Amino acid sequence: MPPFWQVGEKQLPHEIIFLAWSPKRDLIALVNKAGEVLLHQLANIQRVWSLPPSENTGKEVTCSAWRSDGKRNVK
Repeated sequence: MPPFWQVGEKQLPHEIIFLAWSPKRDLIALVNKAGEVLLHQLANIQRVWSLPPSENTGKEVTCSAWRSDGKRNVK
């Protein structure tokens, strides 16, 4: 396996508890302690999508993984 190179650094307001790299795209899904689900592009660390915490349902994110085709992040 080739080595990994740091391409950037970003400070986030909440601790990350789960993360998952897309197997096919330049994307990383993050879940933070506040309950947000965030999708970032790795090349420029740009946020491309986010989902706020689900306060009304009482449910919380317990894991994060991509489908093998890389088209969807399942929670």
